[in-house]
Amino acid sequence: MIERSWRRSFTTGGGYDPTATPAYHPFSEPAGRFQDTAEIVLARWAESLADMRVALLVSDRSGRILARKVGDPSHARRLDKVSAAEGFEFSESALGTNGLGTAIEERSAVFVRGAEHVNDRLQTLACAGAPIHDPLSRRVIGSLALASPVGASHPAMLAIAKQAARDLQDALLNTAPLELQALLARFADGTARHRVLAIGRGGVLASTGALPMLSAERHVTLWDELQAHHWQGDVASVLLADRPSTARRIVNRAGESIYLVELAESEPAAAPEPTRLSRLAAHLDVLGRSSGCIAIHGPRDSGKTLLAQLWLRERDRHDPVVIGAPAFREPGAVATAVQALSTGTSVVVCSVESLTDVDFPVLQQLAGAADPVRSARVVFCVADDLTGVVVDFLGRQGPRLDLPALRDDPDRVIGLAVRLAQEYSVTLSPAVLQALSRWDWRGGASELRVLIAAMVVQRPGGTVLDVDLLPAEMRTRARQLRGIAASEYRAIDAALREADGNRSRAAEILGIGRTTLYRKLRAYGFDGQNTLIS
Repeated sequence: MIERSWRRSFTTGGGYDPTATPAYHPFSEPAGRFQDTAEIVLARWAESLADMRVALLVSDRSGRILARKVGDPSHARRLDKVSAAEGFEFSESALGTNGLGTAIEERSAVFVRGAEHVNDRLQTLACAGAPIHDPLSRRVIGSLALASPVGASHPAMLAIAKQAARDLQDALLNTAPLELQALLARFADGTARHRVLAIGRGGVLASTGALPMLSAERHVTLWDELQAHHWQGDVASVLLADRPSTARRIVNRAGESIYLVELAESEPAAAPEPTRLSRLAAHLDVLGRSSGCIAIHGPRDSGKTLLAQLWLRERDRHDPVVIGAPAFREPGAVATAVQALSTGTSVVVCSVESLTDVDFPVLQQLAGAADPVRSARVVFCVADDLTGVVVDFLGRQGPRLDLPALRDDPDRVIGLAVRLAQEYSVTLSPAVLQALSRWDWRGGASELRVLIAAMVVQRPGGTVLDVDLLPAEMRTRARQLRGIAASEYRAIDAALREADGNRSRAAEILGIGRTTLYRKLRAYGFDGQNTLIS
């Protein structure tokens, strides 16, 4: 384990400096549940270890130290000299092999003694560390370590670190409401035989039978439906994905709602619900069977190129070649595209609307090189304002898919955002997904891509991007609606007023299903106070 860690330390990111000092990351917000619970658990263990020259430390997933307990003043000064204190980052990528960072990377307990530390400044210490797992998701969310001078270390430190980490995990579970703890016990002992969901602001817990109902899009919809329900008590009959269900509302100590939803046993098993992106990909698959060329039409910056890339990457298991149409006026561009097609690599041509009738031979050459048998397709991404010979040729050459503007397709916004976040190995919180689905995206897919990249840069650590990283106006400002969307908004608003806020009655007035109405309520931001964003 130590050898693996050393190898990672010196081969990742172009090498490692053994004299590096840890970076300091200030706490930009009040302590959360993890940090508060860590302080309590460390205080208990510090009393038990008062006779040992040992410090207890807890870090988050990024390796940043959240809490430290040390009784011996001289040992505290020793730790201060190497910056082993709250706010400093002890990830393996930052400091090489060490008890906190390596336990996270290995997902296992580790004992690092003296010169086994890569960093020169840490070689006077012995550090036993163990990973901390989220009691619900089982993801590694941090680590706990015992640190002592090398000469005062003891083999029992590793066992103590592992037990203290388990105590912290148990304490995190005990901070959940009693009702939720009871539900978790049902999951753990296998008695949750029905399809059960526990839905909260931060995510969803599901029994095996309910898993097919879950997706990033569906979680946001479920939350909105439950928040919008007219609760007369803590138990209600609701429709979950158009299925009769029993829901129970739990309000935790912070005043936030958690919903437990159980489907009736007589209901047939839920089929997996396809996401908006998977439906579009399936449609493109059908279109691609009949032709080597496909045209994706839609408003400017509606995500046509991004959709084509995602579809081809998943279908072909490698990236397509993406070329802007104006580049075909430069020498060699057409040959590059034709060469890619000849090797079985698909080509995405964006900004086709910039071409004129003079460029018509280029399109003919590309279409002729497409080979659907070799999975080499040409996808033309076309803005709606294209006219003339080019658009006539595309209409004859192959089928087309029409996309609405991104602001009118909130489920596609969620799907694209999730996929973009995956490129950075991060996850978007449900609150972020809801805020993104309600934004009007005047800058289209480019605005979405830039936003995700900016959030990744701004994150304080960890792999979950939460709503505090969004611009303030995106968290609070209602969407500005135009055209058909504005008319539909006014019709829904009028129906809700006529029905005195009763969603079921409003759906009847509008002549649409309740699920459709809930989806539109989410898209237009009705009842902004009942959102995932707190």
